[in-house]
Amino acid sequence: MKRERKAIGKTLYSWNAFDADIKKLAQKIKRLNQSFSAVWGPARGGLPIAVCLSHALDIPLAKRPADTSILIVDDIADTGRTLRIYAKKNFTIATIFYHKQCCYAPSVWLHEKGDQWIVFPWEKK
Repeated sequence: MKRERKAIGKTLYSWNAFDADIKKLAQKIKRLNQSFSAVWGPARGGLPIAVCLSHALDIPLAKRPADTSILIVDDIADTGRTLRIYAKKNFTIATIFYHKQCCYAPSVWLHEKGDQWIVFPWEKK
């Protein structure tokens, strides 16, 4: 994974890294051999991923996660608080980053998060 720069205690995650990771994430999701009716991601971090994966996987963007045929995506599974309800209801969850302290492991993830705070390109720096 390409990370542009490191600030003290922070990793700045670039749009270029994001674009490359969306392609990798889409490939991993396709290898699940599951059919998804739509994709949904919580605001803020999940929205850019959901939109990009909607295009990459050619599935609609959901307005809300109504049933388990919807793929749930987010930027990171850190503590697990944001996505815990979906994990308990057996949704398929995909994230770019996963921290081993999380209360569950997403179905698909790309990078293990270390101790550095990750600043995504859609966040204020």
